Amino acid sequence: MDRSPIRTILGHCGAPTIAALASCVILLTGCNTMNGPAVIEIDSADYSKAFEACIEASRSAGMPPQAADRTTGIIESEPKTIGSWIEPWRFDSTGAMQKAENTAQFQRRRVRFVFTPKDWQPESIEAIATMTGPAAPGSTDDLKRFDLESYKGPIEIRARVFVERNFTDGMRINTWSSTLTSQTQTPTPGVTDGSTRAQTTWTPVGRDEASERTIMAEIQTMIDEPATSAPIADAPSS
Repeated sequence: MDRSPIRTILGHCGAPTIAALASCVILLTGCNTMNGPAVIEIDSADYSKAFEACIEASRSAGMPPQAADRTTGIIESEPKTIGSWIEPWRFDSTGAMQKAENTAQFQRRRVRFVFTPKDWQPESIEAIATMTGPAAPGSTDDLKRFDLESYKGPIEIRARVFVERNFTDGMRINTWSSTLTSQTQTPTPGVTDGSTRAQTTWTPVGRDEASERTIMAEIQTMIDEPATSAPIADAPSS
C-alpha cells in the first residue's frame, strides 16, 4: 500500500526534527508576551528613576523618545516599523498574525508612557458643554493639572503601544492587473511654494497590548534594581 507524501516526509524526518522545526516557527513569530504588569505603582520619591527607566526601555525597544515632559509625566517615542515574514532576523512581532499583517501591509509602532497620581481621573465631558479652549498659563484651570515634579504620594505608570498602518490616499487598485493601479490627483489651487506633499498617511489601527506588557516588565526590572553608589575618586597625591 502506497504511503502519502506527508507520511513519507514525517517518517524520514522523525519526531525530533518536526519538533525542532515547530520551535523555530514559534520563535520567529516574536518574543512579546503578556507576562508584564499592566500598571506599575511607585512612590513619588522614585519618580525620577522610573522616568529614566521608561526612556531607557523605549530606546531598548528601538523607539527613542521624541518628547518627554517631567512635569505632566508624558513620554512620546519615535515610531519603529514592525518585522515581517520576509525579515526572519527580527523577533519584535506579536504572534504570527501580526507578522503576516505586516508582510501584506506596512505597519509601525510607537509607545507613550503616562504617569498619573494614583486614583486620578480626568474630568468628565458633558454631552452639551461650552468649548472654552486650552487653559491659560497660570490660571485656575491650569493649576488644577498636577505637577509630578513636586507631587507627593503614589504614582501609577502605564504604557500604550499604538500600531499605525501606512495608507496611500486616493489609491485606485485594479482587480485585473497591478500595472493598471492608479492614484487620484487632488487639485491644490493656490499652492505655489514649490513644496511637495506626502502621498502616504499613517493611521492608528489598534494597540499592541503584548508589546506594552513586555516593555512594562523591562521597566519593572530596572526600577527594582538597587541603586548603585558612584565610586569614590581617589584623593590626589600631594
